[in-house]
Amino acid sequence: MADGRSITDLVSARYGELTEGLQQAADYVVANPIDVATQSLRSVAASSGMSPTTFSRLSRALGLRNHDEVRALCRVALTTPRASFADKARDLQCETLGADGPGALFVQQAEANLRNISELVNSINMQKTVRVVEKLAGARRVWLLAGAMSQALARYLDEMAVWITDNWRLVADDGTSMSRAVSTATADDVVILISKSLFTAAPIRAAELAAGRGAHVVLITDSHTCPALAFASDYFVLPADSPHFFPSYAPAVVLLEAMMSMLAAHLGDAAEERIKQTEAIRRDLGVYWE
Repeated sequence: MADGRSITDLVSARYGELTEGLQQAADYVVANPIDVATQSLRSVAASSGMSPTTFSRLSRALGLRNHDEVRALCRVALTTPRASFADKARDLQCETLGADGPGALFVQQAEANLRNISELVNSINMQKTVRVVEKLAGARRVWLLAGAMSQALARYLDEMAVWITDNWRLVADDGTSMSRAVSTATADDVVILISKSLFTAAPIRAAELAAGRGAHVVLITDSHTCPALAFASDYFVLPADSPHFFPSYAPAVVLLEAMMSMLAAHLGDAAEERIKQTEAIRRDLGVYWE
């Protein structure tokens, strides 16, 4: 059917190739997996305002035989066990806040992030994750590109990398730094692009140019509509549902922390020795309060 890929993966991989009508159908499928999984094709068409033929054409455009296979993938997406996390958050709310109260938004935010992380854990393609870690371990240089809010996450990723390797470079969110990075990128390099909606143009264009020079682009995003999917070598489309006015970054933090742990394990003794040296040097420089 889909070689273990999720419905979101399939849509993300081919979204840029779809016609406008099929993109609208794909948007509906990704946003309404429960309806697609449980209702007939005719009902889905009626609810979406599109024709049954459009959804049949979408299934073929995604490399599937028919709409039933789309439904099957949506059912798989719904098997993610969420109740235990949500129940814990609700229990916390009942025990400490009651049904309402000034802390209700805190609980809603925590509940949303627990669902997001649960979905990440249960849907992650581990084979792809291991492949990306191995690519990072063998890279001549790793470039970190991000814009706007995502720069903070890129800085955190860079700080983790400094402890275990010396070939990562955080690219500042300005044209001069990005052009310098792109001009020196090669096929032996990896570019990590963090691009969450609303998408910042400059890092995406820089990553696309680096891809044109042969660099391996790893995309971290929260939407199957991200324009960088068209040229990414590997990508992770992460859940980001949130009552907050920004999309949640919690799943991205979990993914990147896990990948850095995997990278440290892959590098073995070299990473361990660098961690020791880095800590010793920082202590000698008086970086830490002691």
